[in-house]
Amino acid sequence: MPPVSNQVSNQSSVEDAKTSSGPASEARPSAAHAFWQILTLFDSTKLSAHRAFRNALGVVLPLIAGFALHMPRGGLVVASGALNVPYSDGSDPYSARVKRMLASSVICAVAVFVGAVSGKHVVLAVTLAAVWAFIGGMFVAVGGAAPDLGIMSLVTLLIYAAQHLAPREAAISGVLALAGGLLQTALSVALWPVRRYDPERRVLENFYRELANRASAPWKATSPPLASTHSEQAQEALLGLARDAGTESIRYRALLNQAERIRLTLLVLMRLRLRMEREIPGYPGLAILDGYLQTASQILRYISNSLSATPPTEQHENARQAAEAVDRFSVQLREVTAATPPSFIAAVAKDAVFQMDALSGQLRAALDLSQNNTELQGAADAPSLTPRTWKETVSATLEAFRNHLNLQSPIFRHALRLAVLVAVGDILGTEVSWRRTYWLPMTIALVLKPEFTATFTRGLLRIAGTIIGLLLATGLFHLVNPGVVLQVILIFVLVFLMAGWVPPITASSQSRSAP
Repeated sequence: MPPVSNQVSNQSSVEDAKTSSGPASEARPSAAHAFWQILTLFDSTKLSAHRAFRNALGVVLPLIAGFALHMPRGGLVVASGALNVPYSDGSDPYSARVKRMLASSVICAVAVFVGAVSGKHVVLAVTLAAVWAFIGGMFVAVGGAAPDLGIMSLVTLLIYAAQHLAPREAAISGVLALAGGLLQTALSVALWPVRRYDPERRVLENFYRELANRASAPWKATSPPLASTHSEQAQEALLGLARDAGTESIRYRALLNQAERIRLTLLVLMRLRLRMEREIPGYPGLAILDGYLQTASQILRYISNSLSATPPTEQHENARQAAEAVDRFSVQLREVTAATPPSFIAAVAKDAVFQMDALSGQLRAALDLSQNNTELQGAADAPSLTPRTWKETVSATLEAFRNHLNLQSPIFRHALRLAVLVAVGDILGTEVSWRRTYWLPMTIALVLKPEFTATFTRGLLRIAGTIIGLLLATGLFHLVNPGVVLQVILIFVLVFLMAGWVPPITASSQSRSAP
């Protein structure tokens, strides 16, 4: 058995250098190829048929009601309000979702009123558009759904500024737009009474599944952090349960607590295995540790399956056998460690045994919680979660704005650039006597992004999409001449496709595909 020496450290450094540098023969992709990959990037995991269906339904229902009541313009205004809110929809917990969608509904309704009232006064309209654009650009500092909300409310302001409505008509339009947003919100949270903890359950299910996948995968020194994204999503998703004293709430919070402990213990155990492999690649304890990790992955998968909407009933016996198997692996590695002479690898193996025992206890606790086999005696085992109040949210938003109010901040430069270009586009639009000149500042608001690559890509896609949409719409209306029913059906299909491609809001702003 080789002694601990500088040779081991040098060998580890060489291995890390090889791992990080990669094969020398691997060619770097060209700039054009990289740009084409960004332009054609399609992430199917972002699609959500359930969310797209309810968003499309929220848009067409007001249209149907408007035509049925012989008030098509009123139905159109309600539908326009419903069309702006899907950007704030998601599959995160209902409480957070309804607050975000209500805020979006109110802000878009205010944008309708302000835009319609100020449209007759060019200077006032341009000034308000510039100020709104600056604030919308600064929302990038907040993150989440805030940037999309800022841009969509700006677009709403620009569109309604071209309508030149009287104050009373503007107020009615704002109320109707608010009704459309409230309709979308009601459709999004319609299952809240019957599936109260469904979003929290799903995010925990995904967390444990990711832990199972990572436990059985090879670990390298350059591997990304262990399930850190899923951990953040779960922490954010369960914030709303901090003041909920229900049994199911306590169980989910305890499951999150165990998942965090398991994640950290797995990380330590995998790093210990890497050290053992670097020291002696053929050490007998490696095979034992690999078998342990595979069995731990099975248990984690059982826990994830228990948290699914339709948990399998035949897995309980297999889960019990797997829980017994992890103890046997610990005993085997303890015997190998006892037979190893005092050395660095013996100390690492001894530490690994300690971590295995800790992980086995955590796995059994999580398994019992997932199968409701343990009694909950309060929230002592739950993580300490403190959701923000609305005052803290407003204070954090203002603080984010203050931190970026300088020319060194790219977010501030983006907001300033957006405000100036929207104002210039709005002025140019008012100087042209064409119809719907609001498309000029609206396109600027939709295309301009903080990064050049995103702006250039968005611009190309916007041009291509506009041309294709115009050709498609012209062909449909001139060749087919669709009636009202067919128009509503086409609007439903197009909104469904659009909403299906909107990046969904998750617990950390952002996994989902169920209502």
